[in-house]
Amino acid sequence: MQQLPPQPAYVLHSRPYRDSSLILVLLTPDYGRIVCIAKGARRDKQRRQRALQPFAPLLVTLLGRHELKTLGPLENAGQPLWLKGRAVYAGLYANELLVRLMPEGESQVSIFVAYQNLLQRLASLSGEKSDELELPLRIFELQMLQALGSCPELDYCSLEGAAIRPDGVYRLTLEEGFVPVAVPPGQALRGADFVGGQLLALAQLLAEDTLFESRTAPQGQLGDAKRLTRLLLSPMLGQRPLKSRELFRQVYCAD
Repeated sequence: MQQLPPQPAYVLHSRPYRDSSLILVLLTPDYGRIVCIAKGARRDKQRRQRALQPFAPLLVTLLGRHELKTLGPLENAGQPLWLKGRAVYAGLYANELLVRLMPEGESQVSIFVAYQNLLQRLASLSGEKSDELELPLRIFELQMLQALGSCPELDYCSLEGAAIRPDGVYRLTLEEGFVPVAVPPGQALRGADFVGGQLLALAQLLAEDTLFESRTAPQGQLGDAKRLTRLLLSPMLGQRPLKSRELFRQVYCAD
């Protein structure tokens, strides 16, 4: 049986398979999203199943020539990151995005690094306030979308062949990215319209992003980032709602 080289990995999703096994969706740097069978994992509750928890860094060996691999030997690659309160749901949201949007079997090192950084940020939060989740989630969403080729350049207008102008107005289109539009004075911008200065601020936010730097961003900037990521994610996710988002609402938004 073919054995792939050991890979760092995180469990994005798991479900029971037959009497004692699990079907796992893993995130790895070299193979991106990959699906495998963990044989007997539900029977070995003292060790193997306990290791296969979300947000725990692993070193895994995958076996097999076919698309559906078999999980071989695995090791803990560090301490699990204990997320608290609302941060747990933010982590589950990121997992669900990756399961639904990442192609299977394609190397995505930048997404793996962005996910690691997100978990470390979330683990540092109290989990008591939703506001504290906004910056790490928006940075992760934008980094993921850029890596997947689904986010236009934030500082360049391909239609004009020039840099985004701070005082210009640009409309997000799925075909051409940001295109310049003329908006009469006093007329409100549409939902997909952005002032050039807003886009340049978001580009700067991503360019300056570092793991160990405690960062805050103006509320308006976070609102711009959220509006942009929602516009980009909506056609990719389709009509099927995100389970993690619904679960968060049930827990924290119930009357």
